[in-house]
Amino acid sequence: MVDNSVLLEYVKEITVAKMQSWDHSASEANGKAVANFMQQVYDKLCELNEEKN
Repeated sequence: MVDNSVLLEYVKEITVAKMQSWDHSASEANGKAVANFMQQVYDKLCELNEEKN
C-alpha cells in the first residue's frame, strides 16, 4: 500500500500538469474547481491503492 504522503504528491503533480494547460484566471470559482479536481484525483488514487492490496 502506498503511503498517503506519496498519494498527495501524485495529486499535486497531476494537478500541476493539468493547470499548465489551463488558461483561466484566479478566482473563487476557479479555486473551487481546482480543489474539486484535486479531491477527485485523490479519491481515485486511494481507490486504486486499496484495490492493489
